[in-house]
Amino acid sequence: MRSCALIGILLGTIAAPVTLRAQAPDPAVAQRAMAKLDFMVGRWRGQAWQQQGDKRVETRMLEVVERKLGGAILLVEGRGTIPVPGAEDRVVHHALGIISFDSRAGTYTLRSYLATGQSGDFALTLVDGGVSWTRELPGGRIRNTARYTADEWHEIGEFSRDGTSWAQVMELRLRREP
Repeated sequence: MRSCALIGILLGTIAAPVTLRAQAPDPAVAQRAMAKLDFMVGRWRGQAWQQQGDKRVETRMLEVVERKLGGAILLVEGRGTIPVPGAEDRVVHHALGIISFDSRAGTYTLRSYLATGQSGDFALTLVDGGVSWTRELPGGRIRNTARYTADEWHEIGEFSRDGTSWAQVMELRLRREP
């Protein structure tokens, strides 16, 4: 009886790595999916505005998008500043995003972190010429759509209370740096 139990444990120990290996996702699938986002990679600089209540705030933006972990993820860092005469520019927006692809689910995820301490995970979808993602807020949702050409990144953010009618609350126009 004891020898049957020991044999069962040994067989389970030997078979476990084979089973785990069989369940592991193929990294080539995720790398091919992430390669579809290569148009985002680079240093981008330009102007943005964001509606904050009844006030429109204009900022200078720098977005840096880099491949990491052999192309398995994209790291996106955005920094918005306002010029202050005679002093260092004031940072009014600082965000870090990690874009990845889940080959089992066949979906992209944007994990976002703000300097304010806010964070969240959002489904990222490919759209014609770019990407889009939506996040829920108290009282509604925000939808961002970023479209790219070889040298321009144009993004708009829209707010909706009902998911049907949308009002623009943000715009970003950046140029790719050489």
